[in-house]
Amino acid sequence: MRRSLALLGLLTGTALADEGMWTFDHFPRELVAQRYGVKIDAAWLERTRLATVRLAGCTASFVSPEGLLLTNHHCVESCLAQNSTREQSRIETGFVASRRADELRCPVQIAEVLQATEDVTERIVAATRGLDDRAANERRRETLTALEQSCEETSAKSGNQLKCQISILYEGGQYWLYQYRRYADVRL
Repeated sequence: MRRSLALLGLLTGTALADEGMWTFDHFPRELVAQRYGVKIDAAWLERTRLATVRLAGCTASFVSPEGLLLTNHHCVESCLAQNSTREQSRIETGFVASRRADELRCPVQIAEVLQATEDVTERIVAATRGLDDRAANERRRETLTALEQSCEETSAKSGNQLKCQISILYEGGQYWLYQYRRYADVRL
């Protein structure tokens, strides 16, 4: 029995994502449609993006209009620990709130949902053009910080406070400004 299981494990190999790495703005629609017969449109990608939640070191997905998230146990272990006592380890026993009034607050957990992205590569290239490596690195850092701060100030003035973060892609080949809606009231 062991030999057949070991052989089966060797035969399955590793799954490959042959469509490569992509971001939401460059989803390989034609390739996926051609290879798998599935038509993924912009509306489907938008729903998926807005249903995806970034947690500290993890991801989750909205599974209800009321904000219920589904994630892995290890993603909420710190919250379980913070809501445990010496007498009751919620990590070992788990926790289920049968009604909203029973939910336990996760005091240090933040949930973020990506609201918008903006390619700011040209701004970074323009800001560092003609500078030596040291000066370019300093100007790049200053420009990235200024872009994040400006984004957050603009969103605050509009009454739609967002957390803005630069994401560096392709080893510095692209710079994107990501804008997240933050939720600090996260509960079990």
